[in-house]
This record gives sequence, C-alpha cells and structure tokens, in this order.
Amino acid sequence: MIVKFEKGRNPSEGVRSFLKKLLDEGMADAVLTACVSPHSPLPMPTLVTDKGMLDRAAPLLPVSPFNMARMAAQVLADGFGKRIAVVMRPCEVRALIELAKLSQCTLEPAIIISMDCFGRMENDDYLEEYAKSGEIESGLPVSSVDSPAICAGCRACTHFVPENVDVFLALAGETDPAGVLLASGSAKGEALLKSLASPSAELPEGRREAVARIMAERQGGLKELTEASALRIDDMAAFQKTIANCLNCYNCRRACPICYCKECVFATDVFAHRPEILMGRAAKKGAVKIPTDTTMFHLTRMAHMAHACVGCGQCSSVCPSHIPVAELFITVGQKVQEHYGYVPGQDPGRPWPFLVREDDKHEA
Repeated sequence: MIVKFEKGRNPSEGVRSFLKKLLDEGMADAVLTACVSPHSPLPMPTLVTDKGMLDRAAPLLPVSPFNMARMAAQVLADGFGKRIAVVMRPCEVRALIELAKLSQCTLEPAIIISMDCFGRMENDDYLEEYAKSGEIESGLPVSSVDSPAICAGCRACTHFVPENVDVFLALAGETDPAGVLLASGSAKGEALLKSLASPSAELPEGRREAVARIMAERQGGLKELTEASALRIDDMAAFQKTIANCLNCYNCRRACPICYCKECVFATDVFAHRPEILMGRAAKKGAVKIPTDTTMFHLTRMAHMAHACVGCGQCSSVCPSHIPVAELFITVGQKVQEHYGYVPGQDPGRPWPFLVREDDKHEA
C-alpha cells in the first residue's frame, strides 16, 4: 500500500507530520529518529514521546553522526511492551537486523521506518555548508555518486533501497518537494498505513529509472573503491603501510554498529604489555613501535566483522589519522560475503555463517 502525505515546504515536514500522527493516534508509544537541537544542527538519535518535540525531527538531512543501530538496539533490548517507531537509514536497518540475530535486541515491538538513501556528508562538510546557508532542508538530499560531498562508503553503497522494513519513504524519482510517499514493506506496515486515512497514491513514474541510475553509479563507485583498496592490502607490507598512522584509539571499533562485544580483548590486560615484554621485543628487533599490536587489532576486527559489515562508513569518519578503514572493510567484506553467499541485514532468519555448523549446512 502507498499513501501520500502532502504537508509543508519539503519532504521532511511530511515525515514529521506522519510521525506525529503515529504518536497522536496511539500507533506508537515513542519515536526514535534523528533530531536537531537548539545547540547543534547535527541531527542526533533522539527518543521522542511528545509529538511537539518532533518539530526537531530531521531524518532526511544528508548527515548522520552515528550509525543509529546501536542506539535502536539499546531501546529495543528488553522488549518491555512499548511500540517504538524507529526511523533509520537502510545501512542502519541492516545493522539492527544483525544485532537482533546476536540477541542484542528484539524487533517485535519495533515499527521500522526507512527511506531511499542518497548518502551522507561527513560532519565537518555538513557543518560548513550549514554555516553558509543556515539550512540544508529544502528539497531532497544530494543523490549523485559524483558529488564530492558524499562520503566514500555511501558512493559505493548498492543497498540504498530499504529492505525488511515496515514502512519506507519512496524518495527516488519523486519530484513533488512538498509531499512524501509512504509505502508498506510488511503486513505490519500495511495495517498501519491503512489506518492513517491518507489518500492512496502510486509510486512515481520515474522511480524505476531513478533507482537504476543510482544503482549504476553506486556499482561504479564500488568497483573504483574496491580496486583502489585492494592495492592497499595486496600484501602485509602494503597493509601495514596503510595503517601505519593508527593510534590505537579504537574509535573505529566504537563507531561500528555491529562490534557488539561488551568487553573487547584489545581493551583488556592481554594487550596491556608489561615493560619487560616491551624491552624483550626491543632487544630482539632493535626497536619496537608503541602503540603495539595495531596490525593485530585491524586484522582481528576484519576476521570478526567482515562478513557482517554493512558499509556505513562510520569507522573512517571517526578515524583521527584518516585511515580509510571503511574502504578496507568494504573491500574485504565483499569477498567474505561472496564466499559465504551472505548479505548482512538481508535475511532476518539467517544466522551468521560463522555460527552454522557443517552438519547444519548439509541438513539444509
């Protein structure tokens, strides 16, 4: 089912109207969405129960300081009987599904809402543009893979159309700046849209062509990214050169929505080397770089997470040394995911390939 909200000057106001209606009519007890604040134009994940506060909702802005999946999993962790409408980008939805497979949350009380995603800008680039105009909300976000404003991971993302959601905003091909098309993606979403008493609509005639055009651009961006990154990890020497400026800050681990371990081994005494160990290494080699184990850290993360990487790019965004962490993970992840025939976030019922025993495969 498809309905159209025609409200305000741009699609964002239509989305706010829709979210307010969910709260006003008791279809949801709360909404988790990106909201700006009086203190910053960066939209932060915000749990809203007062519909008046949704005037600050800004899920369509071309910026995302976090992958919201971790925050959504926190809200949905206990399944305490409240219906939460969660508005997220497709990569965030995919990450949330992966966390649900790991028993980090339950999706049953969630109303998952997503949108055709045209990519995000890095925070500094967005703030610079905001300082010039005071607003980046008129019209749809930047959609061209050629735009230097869109981060590298987004320019290579081929999963920009939402899957496994209850409702999605059909933005690709839409030309009406004052309306927003809402399409159901599940039986739950179908029932919700039927109860809204909004006029039915059709997907825009140009949607198929728009999706095909963006897909072609993204596939080209993915090919360019993986070919360039493959050279950076062609052998151990190339890999170590690529990560040579790593500070062991672990920002990439913290930003990753699917690094779910409560205690990372790299934050324990296992890698807190005593002086005599460092001196022994230095004596053996003549010198030892500190911080140590940066190569081991990145290789371990790849071994643990490459099959589940959704390519959100947040790991690169938070790296103070500007290491292209996301590009490396996307490149390795593509190979690993092809090997297992596994697409993270695509099938909520399929377990992680590492958790499937060989006899289970034969039985399937």
